[in-house]
Amino acid sequence: MSNEILNAIKQAFSSEHCSYKSTKKYLATLPTTGPSVIQGPGENAGIVRLSNDWALAIRIESHNHPSFIKPYHGAATGVGGILRDIFTMGARPIALLDFLRFGTNGNADYLREHVVRGIADYGNTVGVPVVGGDVYFDSTYNNNCLVNVACLGLVKEKNIIYGRACTPGNVLIYVGGRTGRDGVGGAQMASKNLNQMDESAIQDADPFLEKLLLEACCELAETDYIEGMQDMGAAGLLCSTSEVVLRGRKSVGNNLGVQVYLDRIPRKGSDMTPIELLLSESQERMLIVGKKDKTEEILNTFKYWDLEAVVIGQITNDNRYTLLNDTDVLMSECFDSLFPDIEQDWPLVEWEIQSSPHQICLQAIQREIWTQYDWTVGTRTIKGPNLLGRYAILDIPEIDKHLVITWGSDMGLVNCYPQIGTRLAFNLALEQMFSLGAMPLGLTNCLNFGHPKQSMGAFVEVTKVLAEQCKMYNVPVVSGNVSLYNAHQNHSIKPTVVIVMVGIK
Repeated sequence: MSNEILNAIKQAFSSEHCSYKSTKKYLATLPTTGPSVIQGPGENAGIVRLSNDWALAIRIESHNHPSFIKPYHGAATGVGGILRDIFTMGARPIALLDFLRFGTNGNADYLREHVVRGIADYGNTVGVPVVGGDVYFDSTYNNNCLVNVACLGLVKEKNIIYGRACTPGNVLIYVGGRTGRDGVGGAQMASKNLNQMDESAIQDADPFLEKLLLEACCELAETDYIEGMQDMGAAGLLCSTSEVVLRGRKSVGNNLGVQVYLDRIPRKGSDMTPIELLLSESQERMLIVGKKDKTEEILNTFKYWDLEAVVIGQITNDNRYTLLNDTDVLMSECFDSLFPDIEQDWPLVEWEIQSSPHQICLQAIQREIWTQYDWTVGTRTIKGPNLLGRYAILDIPEIDKHLVITWGSDMGLVNCYPQIGTRLAFNLALEQMFSLGAMPLGLTNCLNFGHPKQSMGAFVEVTKVLAEQCKMYNVPVVSGNVSLYNAHQNHSIKPTVVIVMVGIK
């Protein structure tokens, strides 16, 4: 059993989705620091300083494969995941944006209808307004729709929480939905071409449970009870329990490890294997790194919000990742060997320009989409998607200023080189920011590409141009996402870059 678990862990962590093995050395060339940057890439979200001790968390994620396979729940869980990326930092989500790309075949309308409904139902239920975004149709996306969702959250600087564990003896608390077999292997699925559709790898969404988690976690952020917090996203419990320790090791440079008791994990069904418990991506789950002497207070907070919570492990000082079933040790491995820093190189072939027919989103379709989103909930929205323009404005009375959000993409252009589309996306966001009298504090980006063997050359060009533009105008990249393997058989989508910029005025 130990070898079987070990192999499953290594397979999950060597996936592109978890390791960024093909892209991280190029992403490292992007500028990520600046006078307003509190937290850059490497955490659940980036954070920029506003004023008067307030800060803004910002992140964008993709849920492309799941949205093509199971569009309603794939899109809805994409919203749920990006919301958790924000409130796991202690920030209260105040805005969502979505960027959608569909094909031009007979499946496009079906996907659009269910994707938009999934986004609307989740965001509207949790009570976070969708204030902007865009949608384009192009045959390059016939077998790979794109669903990119951005979220922004407001946090007091003193309440920022990081996804790390730094103190031996502190406890790991599991809270939220029960663990099932849904989503097992989701990280690996997102790291392959979309040639086969497996609905079992897609999770179901429960926005009502997410709302309770959001409120409970924001309440805990106001206390001194917790040391860290992490969403159970890709690779589920395995990724969350190891990530908090890996970040802690980088932070304090000691011999940190972890013990996880699989028998304590709340589950939906019986006879789940250790691998299923570790890799399940059941939604609406969080991992809390709690201070040992505050365990009761943390559990009582979750009980107040009618959430199931249980202590499932503790931080150790033995440099080992240990899995237990009651008193039986299922596996105990040295951290250094279990989670290696891996890289993968691909030939940097030049991108072949596509000449497929395309269309910019018809205004009637755009209006129909926006009518399904509640963009006024929260009462902060001054300018949402109801008016023309690639920007949104939110009221931030906490600092007596307005938050300006702008965005840019290649606007559906197919017959251009990736670097031209990237420069266009950046300039669209920047020019809109300047025209509104705001100065950019930072940006987040979602870089969508096909199979690396066809697209890595284009990826390198995109990151090069993005780095140049960011350095030229002093706009740091504080967070982002890379989605590779948006490919079907031998066709890779055209490189698609989405940029979201934030500023205040």
